[in-house]
Amino acid sequence: MKTLNKITALSILFSGLLLSCSEVEKQTEEDNLLTINNQSVNEDNALTLLKTNCFTCHNPNLEIEKRIAPPWFKVRQHYYDDETSKEDFIAAISNFINNPTEENSIMPGAVRNFGLMPKMSFKEGDLKIIASYLYDNDISSDEWYEKWEAFEKKSALIPIEINYEDLGRNIANETKANLGKNLMAAVKEKGAAGAVDFCNIRAIPITDSMSVVLNAKVKRVSDKPRNSINAANEDELEYIENWKKAKEQGEKYPPKVVELNNKMVGYYPIETNEMCMKCHGIPEKQINTKTLANIKKLYPNDKATGYSENEIRGIFVVVMDKK
Repeated sequence: MKTLNKITALSILFSGLLLSCSEVEKQTEEDNLLTINNQSVNEDNALTLLKTNCFTCHNPNLEIEKRIAPPWFKVRQHYYDDETSKEDFIAAISNFINNPTEENSIMPGAVRNFGLMPKMSFKEGDLKIIASYLYDNDISSDEWYEKWEAFEKKSALIPIEINYEDLGRNIANETKANLGKNLMAAVKEKGAAGAVDFCNIRAIPITDSMSVVLNAKVKRVSDKPRNSINAANEDELEYIENWKKAKEQGEKYPPKVVELNNKMVGYYPIETNEMCMKCHGIPEKQINTKTLANIKKLYPNDKATGYSENEIRGIFVVVMDKK
């Protein structure tokens, strides 16, 4: 009888330990979730989105000497205070990123020092996840940096389930961010006319180098190319036209992913913003005389002017290995 009582007691104790461990594990999982509109979002997903879409320019590394954009914690400081609601914070961040203009910016010093950021393409909901994470986390703290380093190590070991639309979008965004940061540096150093020189010499090599780094073939094409190398083919022209029509009618036209020659090919729109007007806007009005002369000199057959803000300028074409 005593033996039975001991076994029963041990069973209860062991069950209690299991329950306790289970509760701790459950709590850890809950701590790793964000809540957006009463829906839980994994924190790792938010960090992945930040890494892929933001940190190419807004690098959290404090030791970087030559920055091409303010670090995210500085951006957060301008948008966040104790009286800012999460809803207002998300709306303000989203408003600027969706339409990066001087009027929409609350950081005139950053615009003055770094120029306007390029217009990025986000999957619906992703921008809200990023902004929500930034609201909830002080990314200037030592605690956050420890979390970030742990995430970097962990993400390098975990195999990723492939969604080709998302993968292609991430590749396009990283390429756009890399081109954008180099372009902004050129504008800052030499003005818009110098940016034309940059595009002439380095835009295609940078795009090609990103293809190597990201293990995919990336190109930019347009129906109104500046460089004939970037002229869209028949299929690409159709996608561009569809995006233009959808935008004119206020409709959403999602990225396109198709299988071609045992490869997955993604098509992602490139939209103009205020920064683009210095080289792609209306000649003599938005494009100054010096810049226009440089364009004509380097691109005698240029077709890439006369744009307004928020127009489809072309598309990224991302060719990915099928896995």
